[in-house]
Amino acid sequence: MKIISGDEFGLIKLISTQKKQVLDQYGTIDSSKSILNIFSNKKIEIKDNNDNSDSKDEEKEEEEEKIEQELNLYVSSINENYILNWETKKIISSYKNENPNISFISSTIKFPSPSNSNTVFINGTSDDKINVVSFNNENKYLDSKVFWPVDNSNKFLKIKLRGIANSIYNNNESVYCLYLNTPIVLYNIEKEKIEFKGKNLPHDELGLKIPIYDTDVVEIKNNPRLNYVSTAYGEIRFYDKKASPKPSMDKKVTKSKINKIDITEDNNYLFVADNQGYCAMLDIRKSFCPCKTFKGNTGSIKSMINIEKNNHLVVAGFDRYIRWYDYKSGNNDKVFVKNKINATVLVDIEPEKKINFEEEEESEIDDSEILDEEDDDNEGEKEDDNEGEEEDDDEGNEEEDDDDSINNKKVEKLKKNKKNSTDENEQKEDNKQKENEKDKINKQKEIKNKKNEKEKKEEEEEENEGEEDNEDEDENEDGDEDDDLGIEEEEEDEIDEDNEVFNDDEEEEEEEEEEEEEEINKKRKRVETKNKNISKNIDKNKKKRLN
Repeated sequence: MKIISGDEFGLIKLISTQKKQVLDQYGTIDSSKSILNIFSNKKIEIKDNNDNSDSKDEEKEEEEEKIEQELNLYVSSINENYILNWETKKIISSYKNENPNISFISSTIKFPSPSNSNTVFINGTSDDKINVVSFNNENKYLDSKVFWPVDNSNKFLKIKLRGIANSIYNNNESVYCLYLNTPIVLYNIEKEKIEFKGKNLPHDELGLKIPIYDTDVVEIKNNPRLNYVSTAYGEIRFYDKKASPKPSMDKKVTKSKINKIDITEDNNYLFVADNQGYCAMLDIRKSFCPCKTFKGNTGSIKSMINIEKNNHLVVAGFDRYIRWYDYKSGNNDKVFVKNKINATVLVDIEPEKKINFEEEEESEIDDSEILDEEDDDNEGEKEDDNEGEEEDDDEGNEEEDDDDSINNKKVEKLKKNKKNSTDENEQKEDNKQKENEKDKINKQKEIKNKKNEKEKKEEEEEENEGEEDNEDEDENEDGDEDDDLGIEEEEEDEIDEDNEVFNDDEEEEEEEEEEEEEEINKKRKRVETKNKNISKNIDKNKKKRLN
């Protein structure tokens, strides 16, 4: 596709989506010439890719029937409307706004029709009026008129014009005016009267007036009396001009201001682009449920083109990118344009290049094979230089036949090489997957082993701490025993001195019995202290693990 864009500094650029670059541009950087909208006189016809007519005669007939048409761009900037011939890069005709205090805020165009042979620029001005500029068939300036569809002299209600949209209603003689604080208005330029004026929704639950700020409008195809209107509050409203001036449906779709909306030819899907980069395809039959979202945009989206026959949506805005999406396959791509984009127009759809099978296969030959072939060709050329003068026409024809057979053999070889390469790639992928699985298993095992080692270390440390505590207690008990024994011996000596009557044998028996009893008591005490220490250590370890 070839797209022309207009940016905030008045530059017009031609962009190719296939080459992904800017091919050409017009203008100089000037913020006072910021572009509002661009239109083209070129009608684009999209052919199906399934056409297999390759005969040269048919192509010649089609070329003869085609009429060459120069590409003229109808550009509307802040202070000027002009017609630009893109091939010569010259302005054919123009109209400038002479009042420096008033500027254009929105614009649309009406091309020649059966009722009107002139091309007409319709501009919304900053003083809430409509400026209509006419050019004749030869693209020469005729006149300009000013209209005031809505009276905004009320000081308490500030009514401001925010946008203008074209209408097919009533033989393409009308235009939609989008205002702040007043509903949508359909104004007939030739008759200079209002054909339709909308009304607001009823007040809300608190009795407050619902705010009005319309941003864009789209008519249902083949039935222009029905239309969808977007608002700055993320809402979509549905109007039936003949049934009621009030909207019959009001649905909130996004949280931010909606800048652009568009509808498909079957009237089943609505495209929405808002002020924060949200762009989606809504299903009208499912109460505006988003069936597809187009991601990647950042910032306000200012332009949106739906190429339904080609299944493409072109989006551009303040992120300085032109993006295009295939909303059936899901593919997308983008081009960087350096400046903020305000308007885009589709100029041409580049045909797909026909690639010969032999050329495509030969491009995949390895570098080594190409070098070998070049060496052979150089040797053959040296040998043939001496014999080139003696060749006849018959030999030339035979060589052509030989070349065809050689090319066929090359194609067969390349097919085999392709198959082998695909098989090798599949095997490599399978091996990679197996290696990845093995690595995962080994990592899991290592993690488990590390956990087990940590647990064993903790258990050993707990056992060592318990043994150390028990040894300290044993030492203290041994010291106490020695003190007790010394005291008992002193008492026994005193008893022996006082009681000499008792026999030495009886004394020895009594001493032995006492010692045995003491040893039994000591053993019981030691067992009890060990049990207490073990229970304390177990409680401490449980608390540590819980922490």
